Amino acid sequence: MLNEFLNQIKKEQLFDRQQKILLAVSGGVDSVVMTRLFKELSFNFAVAHCNFMLRGVESDKDEDFTRSLAKESGVEFFSIAFDTKRYALLKKISIQMAARELRYKWLEEIRGNHGFDYIATAHHKDDQAETILMNVIRGTGLAGLQGMKLKNGYLIRPLLNFGREQMLKFCQERRLKYREDSSNLDEKYIRNRIRHSVMPSLREINPSADDSLVKLAFNSENASKLLTFLLDRELDKIIEGNKQSVRLNIKKLTQYPGFRYILYEVLKPYSFQSPVIEEIANSLDAQPGKIFLSPTHQCLKDRDHLIISPIETEAKKEVFTIDSHDELLDTGNGTLTFSIAEKSAVDIFKSKPDEIYLDLEKLDYPLILRHPQDGDFFFPHGMSGKKKISDYLTDKKIPLTEKRKIWLLFSGDKVVWVVGLRPDDRFRVTASTKNILKVKFVS
Repeated sequence: MLNEFLNQIKKEQLFDRQQKILLAVSGGVDSVVMTRLFKELSFNFAVAHCNFMLRGVESDKDEDFTRSLAKESGVEFFSIAFDTKRYALLKKISIQMAARELRYKWLEEIRGNHGFDYIATAHHKDDQAETILMNVIRGTGLAGLQGMKLKNGYLIRPLLNFGREQMLKFCQERRLKYREDSSNLDEKYIRNRIRHSVMPSLREINPSADDSLVKLAFNSENASKLLTFLLDRELDKIIEGNKQSVRLNIKKLTQYPGFRYILYEVLKPYSFQSPVIEEIANSLDAQPGKIFLSPTHQCLKDRDHLIISPIETEAKKEVFTIDSHDELLDTGNGTLTFSIAEKSAVDIFKSKPDEIYLDLEKLDYPLILRHPQDGDFFFPHGMSGKKKISDYLTDKKIPLTEKRKIWLLFSGDKVVWVVGLRPDDRFRVTASTKNILKVKFVS
């Protein structure tokens, strides 16, 4: 096992001999074997142990055991005790999740503060098989089928390709002592039920069930790499925008076979979970307007696009006033400029979306600039009658997320301009106009 262990580290380039590794050691057979392998290969390492205070005296004995193991190995020892139950209650999470969070946060603090290059855990092949089965039961996608990785950032799992029986044999050959965790026998935990009930049944059907599941993880990882490579080449064809806010072309998306996988990969970075992504996929042929939420983002099903944008924690309440002497107003997402125009230089039959000419005598100062509200209406220039702002924006196919960013310029309680789109007919320049106000919007 020693040579096989060393060859794997070299082949997978887990770390270099001169690098400093922090071993997470519980005292169980797997972590004891990992410690002994590092010692026999004269690697540069230290031992870290978490006492989760869940099993009373037994937990304290585990800590004493690992302290002695570190001393026998001639390496530095780090330990900490956590009130895991209290942490779980405060965070409203399971004991297992609480222990995991506390453990990795503390290990990372040691790594950063003491100059370790990597943290090594003693997860092995049996753990990998159990993890994949747990993910399958929970309804995983391709990512969950990959299981744990040998190397993930600063975290390495050098025993991941070794089975428990192989480690027990190593302990017998070296006459190594280790601790048994009584909680590993408690089948109220899903992992223990899989370990003691499901896996033995699978091994009766196929003695190589563990290897088969590990092979599934390997194949899934390679398939994922290929799909990611191909997907990166195609995404520019269906996505517009940036990392914070994107528009996904529905028609182009659904032309791809297996488009739901593409949708999952696009939405996953924005914290959307599988059930919500499934709802979004099922809504692509539905009427526009529905909004789906993740903890951080929203996905609007528009007519032709899925629009993903950050959730606005509170509606924008910006209101600006413009006096007659003001020449410029910076709104934060665009600038308005105001100037007097010569009548001879104005062609009242030509207009630009971002520039309007107003009859100055018809305006009541101060002018007001704000976002649309329910009930707002105007008399669109070039159209007959009045129209609700909301209906006008819908007719213009302005997405819901963009509607909230539209500015309205008011004179008193009358809309003067749907900024950047269309002026109100009541303030237009006519043949009898004496003084003209030019207003321009620069986004």
